Amino acid sequence: MLAWVALLFVALLALFSSSTWGQLQEENTLYARGTGLFHFSLINLALWLATAAAAMRLLSGGPLSPARAPPSPFPAFLGAFGFLLLAHVVVGLAGGQDLLVILSYTGLLNVLNMALFSLLLLAALADETGRRRLLWTIVTLAALRAAFGLGRYAWFGGDSANPYRNFEGLDIRLVYFDIGDNYIAALAAFCIAWLLMMPGVRLTLWRRSWLLALLAMEVATVALSFRRSSLLGLVLMCGVLLWQLPWQRRLLFGGLGSLAAVAAAAVLMRERLQANVAAIPGSGFLSSLLYDVGPQRATEVSRFYELEAAAHSLQGSWLFGLGSWGSFRGNEDALDYHFGKFDFVHSGFGHLVLKSGLAGLLLFVTLLAAVVVHYLRTRPTLRGDGALLADAGMASLLFWMPTLLIGTPVIEFRTMLLIGLTLAMPYLALQRQALRQAPRVLPVMTDAPIMPAAPIAPGRTQGLSAAPQKARPHAAS
Repeated sequence: MLAWVALLFVALLALFSSSTWGQLQEENTLYARGTGLFHFSLINLALWLATAAAAMRLLSGGPLSPARAPPSPFPAFLGAFGFLLLAHVVVGLAGGQDLLVILSYTGLLNVLNMALFSLLLLAALADETGRRRLLWTIVTLAALRAAFGLGRYAWFGGDSANPYRNFEGLDIRLVYFDIGDNYIAALAAFCIAWLLMMPGVRLTLWRRSWLLALLAMEVATVALSFRRSSLLGLVLMCGVLLWQLPWQRRLLFGGLGSLAAVAAAAVLMRERLQANVAAIPGSGFLSSLLYDVGPQRATEVSRFYELEAAAHSLQGSWLFGLGSWGSFRGNEDALDYHFGKFDFVHSGFGHLVLKSGLAGLLLFVTLLAAVVVHYLRTRPTLRGDGALLADAGMASLLFWMPTLLIGTPVIEFRTMLLIGLTLAMPYLALQRQALRQAPRVLPVMTDAPIMPAAPIAPGRTQGLSAAPQKARPHAAS
């Protein structure tokens, strides 16, 4: 039952956007429902309830025993960051701050939600069937989401959350403005490319053709969304696949990937960057590349000024930050896209420094480093679904790097949960191998004869097993 709850969370995250920035009439998203009555959203309350249920089952020694929960750094991180947030509550209340302001989504709450979601996935999907369903859920729902987005782009003007058209008057359509939607498409594209390129994955001609069509849809979804952070993230994801392929296939994939990257870059430059250059006479192409809040604002008052203003506000508070309720100050005319609210910055890492100082940033970076070290240490031992899951997790972490540098992930519930999914995948991959007493041959995505279960060298694998039967407003990145 708990596994289906975890998969339901993944499905909701894959299907429903969270961004309302860029809409002429702001809509109430799934992730904001309940905030008027409970302050916390209903889906956030459901996450806490599901995580509590998982913890109780683990502690009671039921079907989800501690022996089946993959070891990970998330409990230690949750304890350390929870203690830091508790300290913020004590200091904030002593300073006269409201408790709900201290625990607002523009503070540090979503960092805890991220860790809780990672723990929920590890507890609920510790068995082989659960992980297989996770992969199929991601790829299937991403295909549906891409079909919907591309259809809306072609015939209905694209995403209604379009700040370039609605705020700046640029004639640009978007498939999806939300970085979460771009990530789902990029993740599915990576998984499909992995299946198509990795040695040992046996596919019939019909299935290979179907996967190629899906791959084209997912890449088009990212390219036609005109998010530079997502396009760069997709390129970084391709680097992980290139790394794991044998050298012969590296040449093939590198050539095809380069052609796709050139095509995507050409579309981006024609539709978006040239429009910015035309809107700012004499600004130059480089200026347009560096700035993307709106073409009527010069590079001198870009988000880099925002980070500079936040740094000036941190004088004397670099170690522990301004508190989860803290705000920075700066030129309000230059920062008019904040609409007078300066309790967040366009940098995930910068936001952590602003709110929790270098201490909070160190905790978060340590968690990311632990995931990378775990991947590097365990990847040579993985094969099949485990290898795909681990590679997808590492590639996803690279996808999020541009957003963590120049985006607003920490204040977005959906984005932080997707990052939690990213961090959990390499640990799920390892546990799949550890739970098996002896290697058991799993069918690949075809009716062809099953491959032997002999150990395979790093970079070679058996492939994905068959499926079971049966707003915060923010500027563009």
